[in-house]
Amino acid sequence: MVEWQNAEGDVTKGAVRWEPVRSLWWTGMTGIAIVGGIATFSWSALAVFLAATACVLLFGHSLGSHRKLIHDSFQCPKWLEYLFVYAGVQVGLSGPLGLVRQHDLRDYAQRQADCHPYLRHGRSFWADAWWQLHCRLELDAPPHLPLRPGIGDDPFYRLLERTWMLQQLPPMILLYLAGGWSWVIWGGCARISAGVTGHWLIGWFAHNHGPMHHVVDGAAVQGRNVKLASLLTMGESWHNNHHAYPGSARLGLYAGEWDPGWWVLTFLRKCALVWGIRLPRECAWRAELRQIDDARMVSSTPRPTLAAMARDLLAVAVHVRAPRSSMTLHGPFATLPEPALRSLVGDRIALARDPGSARMALRHGDVTVIGMPAILLAFASRNFSAFVLAIILLPAALLGEMLRDRLS
Repeated sequence: MVEWQNAEGDVTKGAVRWEPVRSLWWTGMTGIAIVGGIATFSWSALAVFLAATACVLLFGHSLGSHRKLIHDSFQCPKWLEYLFVYAGVQVGLSGPLGLVRQHDLRDYAQRQADCHPYLRHGRSFWADAWWQLHCRLELDAPPHLPLRPGIGDDPFYRLLERTWMLQQLPPMILLYLAGGWSWVIWGGCARISAGVTGHWLIGWFAHNHGPMHHVVDGAAVQGRNVKLASLLTMGESWHNNHHAYPGSARLGLYAGEWDPGWWVLTFLRKCALVWGIRLPRECAWRAELRQIDDARMVSSTPRPTLAAMARDLLAVAVHVRAPRSSMTLHGPFATLPEPALRSLVGDRIALARDPGSARMALRHGDVTVIGMPAILLAFASRNFSAFVLAIILLPAALLGEMLRDRLS
């Protein structure tokens, strides 16, 4: 989750003004989609509309614009990131930099005690539609919210920002060559109209109606989960979950919450095309966040086998006494004074103060050891005698961890 320490500004006072370009863009695309769509309807054009809309929403908006560009919740090769973000431009909302700025402003404002109704979808359905689809908000004293390093100065993103409307032309040319004007209208104009309108529509419902698992105390507005739209939005409609864990790459966090974006990410991870995927347990602890029901979060990874757990233990154990090895211990002991922690683990292990973590975790590179084995291995770093004792006790700790995992 992005933090703005010196944002200042005031997100409660400002004027909503008609924005001609934005208004004419949506009106033109929607008008062409309605009139031209009726005149040129064909089943092939409808299929193109459904396929194109699904692709840009899944790979472009959900994975490219939101989970990657805005929240950086997973890592991937630069060429794949560019491809995802370019697909995000095809949704037709704005350029990538403008989208990040608008999202950051809403994100910051909604976490304050109060904010302008424009920023929290706080007006009636039709009034909010006019505001979001045709207008812009001009704050009297906008906060300073700098872009994350590597975004604002990226030449490719700056090019897309200047030409995002023109970027709709290459796909439309291909559609015309493949299927004529019918495919252009349905695969281009109707797709853009549906993407922009749907983005506002889900935003309004996701801040006004729907169930919640979590409450963010002191926030101007709470996110809501829009269950019926999970597939249509590629998982983006689990907005209460997103308000709770903004940096998580997975949005459907509980049983029965379908998240196509997460499904694709797990597939790409198996193909070694994405890595460093952030989940709720990697998100910063927030004192203001509390769960209001007894739903249990589903596991984001398969339960490890005994062989896999033993392999991870071995990978850490062979480095735990190495003088230049880098390991970090996380966990609920983080609130203890550092001298007390050092008496347990010695000086070789880095400590991460993470009171929001439910269990101890020892991390070495990409390998993480959880629970009692983590404590034993951290203890093993003290000296050779501690290492021998820890190795003797590790098999019992490993079996206990396996049993705990099966019973949980």
